[in-house]
Amino acid sequence: MTAQATRRGVMAGLGAAALSQPVFAQEFPRAGIGRLMDEGRYLPLWHEVAGPHPRDFNVQWASFVGEEGVALAWRNPTPKDALAADAETQDAVAAIVEAARGRRVVMLNESHSASRHRLFLAKVMRALRPEGFDILTCETFINRRPGEFLDVRGMKAGQPFEPSAGYYTYDPVFADTVREALDLGYRLEAHEWRRDPSDRNLDGAEAIARREAAQAENLAAILAAHPSSRVLVYVGFSHLRKTPDSKGNRWMAMRFQEKTGIDPLSIAQAYTGSFGPHGVDTTLTEAVLARFAPKVPIVVRAGGQALEAEIAGADLAVFHPSLPDVEGRPGWMAADPLRQRLVVATPQRPSGEVVIVQAVHAYEPDRTVPADQHVLAKDERRAVLFLRSGTYRLRIESEAGFETLRTVTVPHPG
Repeated sequence: MTAQATRRGVMAGLGAAALSQPVFAQEFPRAGIGRLMDEGRYLPLWHEVAGPHPRDFNVQWASFVGEEGVALAWRNPTPKDALAADAETQDAVAAIVEAARGRRVVMLNESHSASRHRLFLAKVMRALRPEGFDILTCETFINRRPGEFLDVRGMKAGQPFEPSAGYYTYDPVFADTVREALDLGYRLEAHEWRRDPSDRNLDGAEAIARREAAQAENLAAILAAHPSSRVLVYVGFSHLRKTPDSKGNRWMAMRFQEKTGIDPLSIAQAYTGSFGPHGVDTTLTEAVLARFAPKVPIVVRAGGQALEAEIAGADLAVFHPSLPDVEGRPGWMAADPLRQRLVVATPQRPSGEVVIVQAVHAYEPDRTVPADQHVLAKDERRAVLFLRSGTYRLRIESEAGFETLRTVTVPHPG
């Protein structure tokens, strides 16, 4: 993306608490998000997010169009303690696999505006599938229309992706992670709270209690219905806390453990940050990255304890490397070994026109979530995509609509 640094301050000062609440489409009446949901059009949303004087919008939208500089600008981390001299690191995926042995449930969280967290989910899925994990349930698996919920349990590998499977899966990175889960043989389940209109009158603590209790019950029901399954649970922010937060709130993981006696492995990545180069990190995270210069996600232990895990109510906490952009695209995406670089030249178009180059799985209709996309502003004519193996329909989204370029097949790496 271009000019991200100039947009970094747009959302400064927003708190994370607002981002952890349930999301429904009617709460966001903006033209951009409405057209995305109704027509599958990302360009109007990009104009809304990246304009010179953006209106008040939800920063999650910025992740949907790849604007990391905007999506992560709300972060205002507080200073942290210094990094201990005896700190040591371990590859995060290896640490998770090791800690998951003997556990029936693994929980991983995200910041709802960080697409890199969703790609890390894919890496965890790949590693846990050979260990017998066969169910993936995500907080976002809930229909965007109140009272109408898509039954994700019926989704199969190779079938068109239904955008109403979840609000956050309008992010192409998240949607393709869900597709990959199906390709790997995961069964999809939904544990989210299905609130009714009366729930809107609840205050903050009451809403948290109602939602967390419902999520814990739903998760317990999933395990009871599949007694031989091992479950990967993907949530936002605090839902994986196994201890009360500073206000005394008891979250899903804690309630689930009390209800079932099952101790889930909780892995936090929402609070450590590691959002460079497009977001501000805590002093502790900066110290970790400066000392160890990781190229892959890591966990850090000091004094026998996992750094930053306890404060999140979790067992482990993940630090992501700060990787520079690659040809205008995120370095963390370029580093994924299952995604391959594809350069797409676009036809001549009117000077100054902004378009989005998209790769859509060939078996899916026009109204779907792309596997990847790259916004080309002004007179740029060369897009860079990072795609898993498969056959794709390359297209341009312009103000006029969609224009198909060609079909390509991306071979399996190696």
